[in-house]
Amino acid sequence: MQEGQGVPLCLAGMAFISFNDKVSPNLKFDVEDGSLEELKKEQPLRYPWTIWEQIMQDAKPGQYSDATHKVSTFSTVLDFWRHWEHLPQPSVLMESKRMVRTHADGEQVIDALMIFRDGVRPEWEDEKNATGGHFQYQLKPNLGAGQIDEYWNNLLLGMVGATIEPANMLMGVRLVDKLSGPRAANAIRLEVWFTNYEDAPAVNLLRRNVERCMATHLDGSQGHAPRGETKSHSSGK
Repeated sequence: MQEGQGVPLCLAGMAFISFNDKVSPNLKFDVEDGSLEELKKEQPLRYPWTIWEQIMQDAKPGQYSDATHKVSTFSTVLDFWRHWEHLPQPSVLMESKRMVRTHADGEQVIDALMIFRDGVRPEWEDEKNATGGHFQYQLKPNLGAGQIDEYWNNLLLGMVGATIEPANMLMGVRLVDKLSGPRAANAIRLEVWFTNYEDAPAVNLLRRNVERCMATHLDGSQGHAPRGETKSHSSGK
């Protein structure tokens, strides 16, 4: 794929873009005639991405980096979908009140699921993140499971498909469990991390495009974007 092109990761189906069968049981791909073979090819994404998990620590809090673990990396459209079908939707978190990964030796509770540009760690101290910031959205359950899933899926599809501009500024996203635990806020928090915080016009453009993407319905109409705030990763800002 050439620089500047985005990967079309569009869907058609029920009222909300949700991959939870309880929310959107009949969600289907809308594939034009002759396009199916193209979808089967290993189309490269503009950037490779890495999935991370932040594990809940049993004892007193340790270093954030100690609880953050790399899961897998993908660089093509098919690879993205292979990984995505195994990742939980926010609505599943709302049902169970926690994200859990099951291992042979037991279960681990996941505090946050993260997808970041390959080579960029989901930490403020990373070189790309240290000069950036993030947009933060607190999504309350009363928004509805379908709407929260749609915000999340639109955001991920737009970021991975490089259709949210300026795409080069986007470093990654975090889905944070704030429904349970000692710091529960009865919310699911979405964070959109970006670089180059000092470029205010670009940051403002990026936020508008992020929120427009999140609020786009299946039929292309615009819904209401979630309320958010912009935070700097530099101390004192």
